[in-house]
Amino acid sequence: MYNRRLMAGGAAFGLLVLVVVAFVLVAPRGVAGRLNALAQQQLGRSLAVNGGTHLDFSPLSVRLDDATLSGAAPEDDSLATVKSAVIPVTLGQLFGAAPEVASITLTEPEFALLINDRGEANWDFPGFTPGGPLRIQLEQARFRYFDTRNSQSMALTHVDGTLDMRADGGASFAGTAVINGRLVRIDADLKSLARINADGSPLEIALAADDGNASFSGRLSTAEVLSLAGPVSLSSQTPGPGLRLIGLPLPAGITATGAIAIDGALDSAGRAYAIRNATLSMGNFRAAGELGADLRNATPKLQARLVADRLWLDPFMPASGAKNGDWGRVPLPFALLKAFDIEATIDARSMSFGGFTAGGSELRIALTDGKLDVTSVSDLDTDGTLNVTVKADANAAPPSVAVNMIANDIAAQPLLGALTGATQLTGTGGFTANFTAGGTTQEELVGMLKGTASIDLVNGSIAGADLAGLVLAAKQKVLEGWQAAPGDTPFTSLRGETTIQDGIANFRNATIEGPVSFTLEGLIDVLRQGIAVSTTATTNGQPLLPVAVIARGPWGAPKIFADVPSFIANPDGSTAPLQDPASPQGN
Repeated sequence: MYNRRLMAGGAAFGLLVLVVVAFVLVAPRGVAGRLNALAQQQLGRSLAVNGGTHLDFSPLSVRLDDATLSGAAPEDDSLATVKSAVIPVTLGQLFGAAPEVASITLTEPEFALLINDRGEANWDFPGFTPGGPLRIQLEQARFRYFDTRNSQSMALTHVDGTLDMRADGGASFAGTAVINGRLVRIDADLKSLARINADGSPLEIALAADDGNASFSGRLSTAEVLSLAGPVSLSSQTPGPGLRLIGLPLPAGITATGAIAIDGALDSAGRAYAIRNATLSMGNFRAAGELGADLRNATPKLQARLVADRLWLDPFMPASGAKNGDWGRVPLPFALLKAFDIEATIDARSMSFGGFTAGGSELRIALTDGKLDVTSVSDLDTDGTLNVTVKADANAAPPSVAVNMIANDIAAQPLLGALTGATQLTGTGGFTANFTAGGTTQEELVGMLKGTASIDLVNGSIAGADLAGLVLAAKQKVLEGWQAAPGDTPFTSLRGETTIQDGIANFRNATIEGPVSFTLEGLIDVLRQGIAVSTTATTNGQPLLPVAVIARGPWGAPKIFADVPSFIANPDGSTAPLQDPASPQGN
């Protein structure tokens, strides 16, 4: 009796083992088979499970390893591959092999969104109607897009988040992804997946990254080329993150400061973008007009046609690193000239730089293959004009810069103060400058400066020094700087020309006409900020002092003395010692 019970118990246990084995081994395979049948019936695709089908108990789910969903044709790339797919199931679904897939977790999936040369998208499923919503949890997903017709491609990597496929054919996503090397938070809603490759689908998307945000509300279409049309907004606390977000990274070592914001109506075709009715703000600069970015070539091209109330040039000037009278030794951002091509025009009601303000101004910028050409034309309050042309070549070794400036009927003090920091000179007139230089830092550029300059002013003064008083005082003793005779030097005209070579300006026969008239010649060492200048002074045609007066040393506080030794040694008034380029260094 006992043996019969034991045998019956053993048989029951064996049957239970067989049931469990069937449950673990057979039921998951049935689920996989059912899923493949559904894929073929409803999508026209086949589902292959290459790594096996497994049953997980906590929670109860079927796991498909190394699974693949085929493309539209056997020769096409797979629409999707996945390291593992986990589908929650019930016991009834297992034994009935008829899972109702309402949610699924995909680990390391890759989706290939492809359009063939006939314009057919592999994500289109003719005749398919979703039976209900589907929630897909993505873990480290990758999306890649390629259009055979135009070779347009893009990729989205390291995607983590929740993708909800709605019963109406729409989809939404909330999560993160890496875009152009940056981790970005994405919130998106698409009205219809099927309409993307037809008449286009409404799309709402918001991107948020460190110090940068972007949003779009409009239509997405791939019927001819991937295109977006609708309102767009881009903002960033500094330009760098905002530019990287749209695929325009700054070169290594280049930094830019100041908040940037762009709003307008986006109209894109492939990797060519235009923003109509755009508003642009960068620091204090505000402008409106048209913006464009063409990213189809190896070097992106930026385009702009803008109108602004005021053109602030200060934020766009590179930081030199100059401090306490030393020229900057920080490398200037010439690499930035190779990062983009630019074609831009800015019309402004006024222009401001370093305290100097002009009226209506037009700025034209052309940058191609590392060569920059900037032209500025400005009207002045004095009814004069200021024309400036700046050229730079980042391909030269070392990089080169050329500046041409022509000013007519201009007030000298504000402009010369902005350009040189010298505010002592007043008067109205004109000046020209034509310089070239080469180098990677401000110090190198100044040291290699060469060119010509001229100035012609009337009815002004030189503040901070009474030159006539200095000449008279110099016959008594050696003076220490301009403050030895404080005051002003009024003039009716001031004229001079100079030639610059290796950062040293050489001038002769510069004249200052007024109650006391002066003739000056000598050197100004721009790099070392030194002078070696000789002047003679006359009043009513008679010499104020029978010998020349020398100013030599740092230009802020030179030693000033009567040139009696030179006169005794060379009565003809030779100033040959002034021609020694090293002379500004000594006294």
